Amino acid sequence: MHRMILSALFWAITCGAALAEKTAYQCVLDGTSGRQWIQPLVFFALDRASDRVVVSDAAILGFNEGVPVEGRLVRDNAARVTVAWELDMRSTSNQTVRMSYRATYLKANGKVNVSARPIGFEGQFSRAGTCKVTKLSG
Repeated sequence: MHRMILSALFWAITCGAALAEKTAYQCVLDGTSGRQWIQPLVFFALDRASDRVVVSDAAILGFNEGVPVEGRLVRDNAARVTVAWELDMRSTSNQTVRMSYRATYLKANGKVNVSARPIGFEGQFSRAGTCKVTKLSG
C-alpha cells in the first residue's frame, strides 16, 4: 500500500508532455532502517525532457508535510544516473539539520549508492542497494 501511494505521487508530480521520457527508480537500500538518515526505500523520478527530478522516502514525507522534494539531475549518461536533493530534518537531539543527499544508479548492474551529508557538520553516511527501474508514460 505504501508503495502504491508513493508511486501515485510520483505519477502525479511528473506528469507533463506526452512524448517526454519519464523514468521511476524504486531503490531498496541495505543495512539501514527507518530511524536513520538514509531510508531503506527511496524513490526518485526523472523527466528527461525537462531534467526534472522528484524524490521521496519516508523521511521526506515525514519532514516535508507529506510532499516529495524537488531534486536536481547531476549526471545522466550511458553508465549512470546521479541525482541530488536536500532536506531539513531533526536529529535525535531535536536539532535542525540540513541534509545533502546524492544517489547514483549504475545502469549496467542496477546497483545504487546513496550518500547523506549533514551540511555544516562532520561526517557522511552511505548505503548501497538495488533499484527497480520503470518507464512512466503520460
